[in-house]
Amino acid sequence: MSRYICIVSGKGGVGKTTSAISLAHAMGKHKKTLLVDANLTTPNVNIHLGAPVLRKTLMSVLRDEASLKQAIYTHESGLRLVPTISNVHDLKRLKFEKLKNTIRDLEGEADIILLDSGAGLSREAISAIEASDEVLIIINPELSSVLDAQKTIQVAQELGKTILGVVVNKVKEDKHELKVNEVEKLLNIPVIGAIPYDKSVRKAQKKKYPVTHSHPKSKASKEYERVAGLLLGEKYFSSINKKSRSMQDYVLKEMGLGE
Repeated sequence: MSRYICIVSGKGGVGKTTSAISLAHAMGKHKKTLLVDANLTTPNVNIHLGAPVLRKTLMSVLRDEASLKQAIYTHESGLRLVPTISNVHDLKRLKFEKLKNTIRDLEGEADIILLDSGAGLSREAISAIEASDEVLIIINPELSSVLDAQKTIQVAQELGKTILGVVVNKVKEDKHELKVNEVEKLLNIPVIGAIPYDKSVRKAQKKKYPVTHSHPKSKASKEYERVAGLLLGEKYFSSINKKSRSMQDYVLKEMGLGE
């Protein structure tokens, strides 16, 4: 049975899509993984990975012009994905409620299906959350980002989704940033990853590759790899995860694998 994990954020600009791409690539080294660009109004996965002209995408499937299998591509990095390309005409006639059933039809195509949702609480963002089993929150170490994330977390919890944790992105360890313990107090959810601000991420974007592929030894890549291992479960902790046992126990419990 496939695991559906939705990558969400309370606002745009926090690095959600970059994180979704990096985590999907890292997880794909250990499990068959598929990344779906579920951000229908402002899709960015395809742009991050080179913006090739594609005839069949998720939007084609939603328009009943292609099958899901026809919309699955493999990037040069090995990352498997279902991209989205949309225009204003598509969005005017799109039925967002169709997104959930379409995504669930991917059952069996991968062990892990990651959904890169729209930012905030847009219609497609909520539809992506509804289509998922688990949710991972991406934020920046700023109060506005955390407060926006609170609303997204509340919606996910009301929909009965498992919250896997919070990943703080673009951490500069600046004195004006919120600390991990402050974020955890505000959200009442453990921070399972802190991705450092790393120029390698920008360099990877310029090359149109996941940073975990183009700069595997960078600080950001190592933390994405650690978070990916944490999300994959117990057997990967020894080689990837270096956090405390309590953090492992929390994630395993939320995944239904703990005691």
